Amino acid sequence: MKNPLRKRFFRELREEIGKYLVVFILMAATIGFVSGFLVADGSMLTAYNNSFQKYNIEDGKFETEEKIYKNQQEDIEKKGVTLYENFYVEKALLNGTTLRIFKNRTKVDKVCLMKGKLPEKTGEIAIDRMYADNNKLSVGDSLQSGKRKWKITGLVALSDYSALFQNNNDTMFDAVKFGAAVVTEEEFSSFNQSQLVYNYAWTYTHKPKTEAQEKKKSEDFMEELSKDVTL
Repeated sequence: MKNPLRKRFFRELREEIGKYLVVFILMAATIGFVSGFLVADGSMLTAYNNSFQKYNIEDGKFETEEKIYKNQQEDIEKKGVTLYENFYVEKALLNGTTLRIFKNRTKVDKVCLMKGKLPEKTGEIAIDRMYADNNKLSVGDSLQSGKRKWKITGLVALSDYSALFQNNNDTMFDAVKFGAAVVTEEEFSSFNQSQLVYNYAWTYTHKPKTEAQEKKKSEDFMEELSKDVTL
């Protein structure tokens, strides 16, 4: 004997086709949205983790009052790190913003070129993409600080400035009034040496396996470092 509910099921489906169609579309859209989010999340995490090796991102940084001499650097590196000079100068621009300028990095915290090209000669500069967007700057535009003028050749992302914090104690980053940029080594060497900030980056020779180990290792390293140089 056939189940009478079978006829009722098809009759209700025909009469309420609109309702069931809406429910189906909502379910399909929800499943698609969640699946897409999970795939994108996984891709972003993979890209983020790979970027540490691709751009040789620092494990930490510090600033000193004076430049570290070669024999001091050798002693510091015996503590299980590799030390890199990552000096910068800050320039107040005519547009009312401040730009932190580095020479192009080739060993640590490498530059990711987003648009245009990296500077190849004096008078050229590549600036942070977020800073450029917020100040309506494009490749080909010019920036000026005092009598010095630069042509923007590229928009970049600096791996150690994914968020534009000017100071470590800032609670909010500022990509409007503050930006980061790179110039050629020749251009950088022409800056007033008295304005240099002696910023150093380090990477561990043997990477800590956990965040807790990394925190302890960095604290121990900074404590030992303070005995050798004035931070």
